[in-house]
Amino acid sequence: MAAMIVGIGILGWLLGVGVNLLSDSLPATRRLRLPHCPHCTAPRPIAGWSALMAVLSGTWTCGYCGSARSLRGPVAELAGAAGALLLFDRDPRAAVLIPGLLVGFTFLLITSIDLEHRLIPHIVVLPAALLFGTIGILDPTRGAVKTLAGGLAGAGSFYLLFLLGDAFARAIARARQQPLDEVALGFGDVTLAGLIGLIVGWPAVVLALLLGILTAGAFSLGHVVVMVFRRRYSAFTPIPYGPFLILGASLVYYGGRELFRSILLR
Repeated sequence: MAAMIVGIGILGWLLGVGVNLLSDSLPATRRLRLPHCPHCTAPRPIAGWSALMAVLSGTWTCGYCGSARSLRGPVAELAGAAGALLLFDRDPRAAVLIPGLLVGFTFLLITSIDLEHRLIPHIVVLPAALLFGTIGILDPTRGAVKTLAGGLAGAGSFYLLFLLGDAFARAIARARQQPLDEVALGFGDVTLAGLIGLIVGWPAVVLALLLGILTAGAFSLGHVVVMVFRRRYSAFTPIPYGPFLILGASLVYYGGRELFRSILLR
């Protein structure tokens, strides 16, 4: 049993290493590259492929340009290991553990990229949608109808929000006589909402997206208050929306289904 726990922890750590590798490669090239410095693109030594191993091996800074790694590296690897162990402790059955690990890997990757680049790459979302759509269709507790309905509901609802946000941005740009640098809701958020719908299915997608919207609103309000207090407030400052949607989806997928059922049964 102890060996199994260690193995699961190592697996989660490796998934975190994969998140860092893809987060460094996909935003710039849309393809996988060997570990490299994102500042000067120099290859990393093998001992520095993992951020945690880089700390132990003294390769935290780039040997070519001297740039230090982002803290995202060790955070992603520790989150991967801790998440895998928590999932294993909750339900060690392969039919539950493997999809849970895949969902966690996907959510962590999208969050990392969106926080750093304000980008949700289609090259991540579309293959993930195909994978989790297939898993959901084959799941006897959901099947094709609930899985596809969840995806359509997620993508459709956020596409409408995307159109409204785009119209609002155009109106503000005309009023200010200058274009906005960035809209509040991008099309990547639409595809992410569809992916979330495929993962949690119908009707759980409603709660997942609602939680994401509420947490994003609460954060935005707190951000405005802090910026006003510091006298650094600027109207229409964009924030990455994807991590909040993923937070809502995670709450539902990793245990919120019981909460959703209790709400329905009231």
